Amino acid sequence: ARALRSRTDMTVRLTAVRPSLTSVRWSDHRLPGTRSAVTPLACVIEVTRTHDPLIAFAVAESAIHLGLVSRAELLRGVARLPRGRRGRLDAAGRLSESGGESLLKFGLLEAEVGFRQQVTIAGAGRVDFLIGRRLVVEADGAAFHTSREAFEEDRRRDAALSSAGYHVLRFSYTQIEARWPEVWASIRAALDRGDHL
Repeated sequence: ARALRSRTDMTVRLTAVRPSLTSVRWSDHRLPGTRSAVTPLACVIEVTRTHDPLIAFAVAESAIHLGLVSRAELLRGVARLPRGRRGRLDAAGRLSESGGESLLKFGLLEAEVGFRQQVTIAGAGRVDFLIGRRLVVEADGAAFHTSREAFEEDRRRDAALSSAGYHVLRFSYTQIEARWPEVWASIRAALDRGDHL
C-alpha cells in the first residue's frame, strides 16, 4: 500500500485519485519478487486469478510477446489455478503484437474460427490474421495506424491484397474491445459469403 500513491502528490493514495480504475489486491507473501513488486509471471498469474479471462489472455500474450514470460512458464504457473480461471491461456502465444490483436484472437478462438496469425503475403507484407485462404483480418491500434504515412501504407496494402484476390476486414482497437458483437457480425457475414475460400 505504501507505493500506491499519486504520481504528482505522494500524500494522496492512488485509490483516492482514480477509485474506479484502481483495485488493491494483497498477494501471498511467498510469491517471487519484493514487498512492492512481483515477477512478471506472478503478475500474470494474479491477473488470471482475479480478472476476466479475456483480460488475462491479453496480459499473458503481452508478457510472452515481450519475452518477460515463456509460454511454458505461463502454463506451469497457471496449472495450479482452477480450470475455469485458466480460460484460453493454453492458446496464448508470442505472435500478437498489440492488445487489439490479442482480443481479436481471443474472440476468434471463442467462436471456434480457424486462423493463421502473422502471415506474410507477397506484395502486401505481413497480415495480422488469415482465415481460410482469402480472408485477411487486421487489428489496428491508434499507436501504429494514425499517422498520414501509416494511413497511406494501410490503403496500399489493402489494394495489393485486393488485387491478389484477398478480402480485407480492418477493425480498430475500440471496435474489438468495446463493440465485439459488431466485429463478430462482420466476420461472420464474410464467412457466410465465402470470402475466406
